[in-house]
Amino acid sequence: MKRGFLAALLLSGASLALACSDTTSTAGAAGLSGTYDVVLSNQLVFVTSQDRDELRVLDLTRSPREFLPAPNPLEPLSIPVIARPDSLTRDVGYDATGNDVSGPYIYARSSGGRGISVVAADRARLNEVTRLATGQLITAFAAHAPVADGAPSVLYYALQTRPAAAEQLCGPFGGGVVMRQDLPGPEGFDAAALPPALPVFCLKPADTVLSMITLPARANVTDSLVLAIRNVSGTSRLVRAAADGASVEIPYKRPRPVPYAVPTYTDLIDIPARLVATHASFKVSDTVTVPAGRFVYVVLDELTCNSSDCEGVIALDNGPDPLAPSTAPALARDITGAPMLTLKPSAGLPTGLTLRTGLEVRELLSDGVAYTTPVPLLGIVPSSSGEITLFRADERRAFNLDRDPKTGPLKASVSAELRDSNEAVRADQFQAITVSEPGCPQVQDATNATAFLCSGTVPNGTYRFVFQGALPGLTSLTRDLTVEDAPILIETTLATSRGVVPGDSIVLANNAGACATAIPILRLEDQGNGLTRLYPDLSDPAIATAVEPCASYPLFSVRAGPNVKPYLLYAGAESSGSFIQRLDVNEPYTVSSFLDYYAHPDDFDLGLDPPKSPTTYVPAPLTLTMTATIGAQSRLVAGDRYVVTLLPRFRRFVFGVDTGSSSNLAVYTLPASVVATDVEGSSLAFIAYPSADGILQVALESISDNAKNLQYLRAFQ
Repeated sequence: MKRGFLAALLLSGASLALACSDTTSTAGAAGLSGTYDVVLSNQLVFVTSQDRDELRVLDLTRSPREFLPAPNPLEPLSIPVIARPDSLTRDVGYDATGNDVSGPYIYARSSGGRGISVVAADRARLNEVTRLATGQLITAFAAHAPVADGAPSVLYYALQTRPAAAEQLCGPFGGGVVMRQDLPGPEGFDAAALPPALPVFCLKPADTVLSMITLPARANVTDSLVLAIRNVSGTSRLVRAAADGASVEIPYKRPRPVPYAVPTYTDLIDIPARLVATHASFKVSDTVTVPAGRFVYVVLDELTCNSSDCEGVIALDNGPDPLAPSTAPALARDITGAPMLTLKPSAGLPTGLTLRTGLEVRELLSDGVAYTTPVPLLGIVPSSSGEITLFRADERRAFNLDRDPKTGPLKASVSAELRDSNEAVRADQFQAITVSEPGCPQVQDATNATAFLCSGTVPNGTYRFVFQGALPGLTSLTRDLTVEDAPILIETTLATSRGVVPGDSIVLANNAGACATAIPILRLEDQGNGLTRLYPDLSDPAIATAVEPCASYPLFSVRAGPNVKPYLLYAGAESSGSFIQRLDVNEPYTVSSFLDYYAHPDDFDLGLDPPKSPTTYVPAPLTLTMTATIGAQSRLVAGDRYVVTLLPRFRRFVFGVDTGSSSNLAVYTLPASVVATDVEGSSLAFIAYPSADGILQVALESISDNAKNLQYLRAFQ
């Protein structure tokens, strides 16, 4: 299933990969071909080389870092395995305090295959000790390390159809089955003496297990599995099940996603998932430790999801006591106490997921200084867009890098800057802009504006309120000087005149510049031939006298008058393409009427249990408006503008790889699975790239967020 998802993406980018096939790696050539999956064990990164029916091994303890050599040191070590391997898993183990430890084996299978290679992961062995023939199509597998001295490694695998060995437990007809295979240690391993695989969980008809994990195993306690199941009917579910043959499902649930609503736990639905992961124990404070396996993270299954929230990663809560897990596990709450938001990649679909304790990341905070920050539990999600997203798995929410290193996250705000017609900042700044989300608290640090905002809802954006600005399409046009029906009569096309109203102003100009005096427009008259005449108001003798020298100027512009809709609003730069509308003084412009929360600030207080009343934050949907409050009687002159910048003060941790034509990483476009670990004090991630037939090493304490990176990356092919 993993390879199928990635293969479709690879086909769409095949031409790009071929065009960039001359890319060279920066380290460690091993002749990889078909790098669909990686797994980490004993500080060794095992990677599939699918087209060669083998695994290669990157040794993280070597300096310089390289693939383990074969007995012939001129060649990299090759571990022959089943044909066309594309999925790997390992013996997951935990010590007495819940820290992650490596087990004796890693396992390889292929999509559509019926066998599993069991590979000794100890660096002194690194060989296939046996090949398990299941006789049926394998769709997922998971394993855990021995729970005590002398105990076996335990491999679980899901079959699409039932073998004869499962008929007594599950019956001869129906769906597939999850099997258990005990494996003694590699010392003196005798494949002929292996105990038979036993059925432990019967699937329903037309069920397929897409992904599975074992929750932390304990001696003398029945193992618990988490299964992501898709049914041919188009439904999916995520369940926890004891590996005891009873086939009792404990479903994970989440609140039914409803747009613009705070989730409640009264209307729960099944969870569509296609990838499952859990974590080692981690400390959130000096006195609080989260036990291993409390939270189960899943990548949502976009294919069978039928709600409004179908892409990204969510966490489910098994409860604080691992010996008595919840009988009704549901969507986890984040650190604020509110139901967590789905963690969505900024583009594309997730292609991998890993959770790792004890790592550090580089955070460039609001003061412009880069800090190295330890993260109790880090989540890493590659996506099909080529971007990599880091998130705070310990907090069940995204990073917010836009924060003060001492006081913490910053509140959303607004900055308004008064400039003249030449875009020079005026020395005499004064407030004339109000930005408001009704019901939200007042922002204390807004610059030159009054603002009422709820953090976590404010969009990015820069707007220009241009006072008596030139109307779009009516700038530096040519006059017809032969028209003499009235003095200084202006003719323009009907389309461009639609934004003109009586009281607007005509500004005449020649190549030397504009006339110093603007002429008010008295009335507009449609000529019936696609033209509109703008009749000047020359009733004021002072204006008539002042414009008389300009009567023969060949060019004209029309700008907004001082009394009727004097403001021209632009989104971004002042251009005809970015013009939004004209506005009166005190006339609000609605940026959006359907804003929802994309992040939960630290003091977020909606959806808590027990609920808080009254709340600081306002339920969605929220409406955001901007209003100019000063008009003609103020100190503003024609052409002055307020440049208003909305400041969400929220920045996720997303980064990409520089794949430009001058980069030696040009084919590193489609990431797949990912692992991460600490290597002698360095926090490193290793990402498989099927598009490049390589692995990319990422230095997490050095990589730059929200940028295309070329430094602090190291490719192995």
